[in-house]
Amino acid sequence: MFPPAPPTLVGAIRAACARALGWKDGSNWSKNKEICEQLGNGKELGKLHFRGPFLVRCKSPSNETKGKDEKTEILFPAPANLMGKIDKPDDKPGNENDKPTVESPIWLSPSSNAFHCDLGENIRLPIAANAAEGAKLLYEKGWWITAEGLEQVLQNKQPEERHLVHQSQLWSKEPRIGIARSDDSRTTKEGAMYSPSHIRLKKGVSIAMKVDGLSQECKKALPEQPQPVGGESRACWLRLYEQSLPFPELPEWNTDEETLRYTATALTPVAVSNPPTSEGKNYAGLPGCIVSACLPRPVILGGWDSLECRPLPLKPYLAPGSVLFLEAKNEEREKVKELHNHTISGCNVIGNRTKWGFGLVAIGIWNDSHK
Repeated sequence: MFPPAPPTLVGAIRAACARALGWKDGSNWSKNKEICEQLGNGKELGKLHFRGPFLVRCKSPSNETKGKDEKTEILFPAPANLMGKIDKPDDKPGNENDKPTVESPIWLSPSSNAFHCDLGENIRLPIAANAAEGAKLLYEKGWWITAEGLEQVLQNKQPEERHLVHQSQLWSKEPRIGIARSDDSRTTKEGAMYSPSHIRLKKGVSIAMKVDGLSQECKKALPEQPQPVGGESRACWLRLYEQSLPFPELPEWNTDEETLRYTATALTPVAVSNPPTSEGKNYAGLPGCIVSACLPRPVILGGWDSLECRPLPLKPYLAPGSVLFLEAKNEEREKVKELHNHTISGCNVIGNRTKWGFGLVAIGIWNDSHK
């Protein structure tokens, strides 16, 4: 899957920091008090707090500006309530001169009419007003959106075509053929052939994780060099940035209305114990009640327990791009606001495992005019 799950990158960063502090691969750092105080141990992250992963694109990559005054933009999966008409096949890799584009992007919002269906009574389905003929859900077709474009969507405004980027402009797939062999006999058997598809990032595209709580000692000792990442120990180049990433601004609400209508858009997977329902109140820490939702299929994540040397159980998570439409009381406005800007500095997120990068959301607004 791409981008990798948050724990995959958390593990790579913690291991790189531990190596910088003197840890040797293959050993257990739980006996090293200094490393445990700075990086935690096992499932306990100690002072560390992660946000991400995020996809970052350098607008003007060059050797002269590398690491200094690079102009970077952050990209998010297209929200699940965003539609548009795609003018080129989006399942083939393109180039800068022949790339897919989206015409007339438009968003879905809850109908003001309630329906009785298999989901229950008084269900308000998300609908699109004035959608172009042939419009498709963009998240299903591999589209990403810039912070500026997401800010438009959060403000209940139509994003521009330039705000949308197809995944073919961000990475390419490298299919390979392999065959499994026995470690003892070095022979194979029928049905042992496999075909993995690896990801190759385009020039100027990176994956970023925001880390809070990293000590100055660790920052100074962390080398800029290749580091293993993931279960197959593929190499990544790890670099430390002290600059902040440009995130979308919080929209302004109409304070005259008695009911506060807002959206919560997942920017990273959200760890929840139950799926959202129309009866959900204060779901995953969100003030108010869920009115409607646009949800991609959940992502199924597991992992590896390096202390117990065993796989972790697979669990469903709300996918990035999931959009929940909620109604809350006006007096809960400040609580809702805190879920936007403060999440970036590591204070408030929703769901569980939030220190690992899960549950980052962006807050938007929606109106009640569609019928």
